Amino acid sequence: MDYEAIANRSLLDATLWARQEWVTVGDNAHGGRVRVPFQDSIQGFQLLPAQMRPLDLYRSPSTKFEDFATRWEKRYSLLFANRSTKMSLAPVVDQKPFYAYDYPVVGKFAAYPVIGHIGRVLVENIIVQRKFATKNDGETRIKELRAILDQDIAYVEEDYPNAGDWGSFAHFNNIGPNYFELLIDPEGRILAILGSGGSEPGLVSEDPLSYVIAGYGLVKLAAKGGRVVLKLLAQRAARKALERNALHPAMVRLAKTAADLQGKNPIRTAELLTAPRRFRHTLTSELPGVSYARIEMEGSLRLSTGAAAHYGEGVYAWHAGATGVGTYIDIEVAAGAAVETLKVGAQSWVRIVPAQGAVLSVRIVATNLAKEAIEMGRMLVR
Repeated sequence: MDYEAIANRSLLDATLWARQEWVTVGDNAHGGRVRVPFQDSIQGFQLLPAQMRPLDLYRSPSTKFEDFATRWEKRYSLLFANRSTKMSLAPVVDQKPFYAYDYPVVGKFAAYPVIGHIGRVLVENIIVQRKFATKNDGETRIKELRAILDQDIAYVEEDYPNAGDWGSFAHFNNIGPNYFELLIDPEGRILAILGSGGSEPGLVSEDPLSYVIAGYGLVKLAAKGGRVVLKLLAQRAARKALERNALHPAMVRLAKTAADLQGKNPIRTAELLTAPRRFRHTLTSELPGVSYARIEMEGSLRLSTGAAAHYGEGVYAWHAGATGVGTYIDIEVAAGAAVETLKVGAQSWVRIVPAQGAVLSVRIVATNLAKEAIEMGRMLVR
């Protein structure tokens, strides 16, 4: 998963940061010590083999969970104080920390990625395909929900509209069970049943983490849940990144300027540079030393245009390390440029464009040009 996304979805374990406080009862001097959680922490859980471990979880002010949270999480997660829904679900973090540090005096700092949520859900807020809805109660109701999770998908959603092919799994009755303790993924899909109960506050525990939907390969969450959910989050983050990158000015320009003047129908793949990257550019001038010195001095390459740009305007280059390309310079291109890889037969090269302007900012990092030619070129362009 993207490093930035995991970092901003990680919560600190503040369990050991709690303090003990003396509490008295009325005017009576007798009392006792109570545990007071760390300020602004919330109770969540950690997914461990065969159990859910309670933790005090703290959201660091430096993280932006809201930027990487799903729409479903923003509606129901305890991590959002301004929720407009009645359901409030506690975060569940992975077994393995994203990072952990041991400090000599203050102790251990560990942050764990949020991989799901857990909470008590009314049966009417469990959404299934209408063909799976039930009017049964008691143990039969529990078995039917287990069967749905084994073969299909069920969601958690409050006030789901009474229309379409989806609806409530069941309705509240005097026998129940009317509530299920559920482990839910970041998109609202139910991963496992942890308990069930009627109208009373208590819940009867299920065999821990036993029932997993088929879409997750029927794996035990106790063994692979964190990795599976993080993989799904990674796929979602990748889709979001592609959608976001497609609207970047450089990517829009790359698409608009694509051409095929020679009719070779190249295979094209495009990407937005999110970090600096190196390419190999051939110096085609009769005086390559002069070209080198000019590029070095200006810190840029002019974009090829018109008839000279067979596949569209841009700077043409080879992938880093390409051989048999003549006199070359290795250039470093900054993040924010759009790169199109062009492939015709066994040959592959790139077209690079910036968001705007007639030049591409570059930095020369290597060359096979002789030092004498470089020095001569520098003297001529001064």
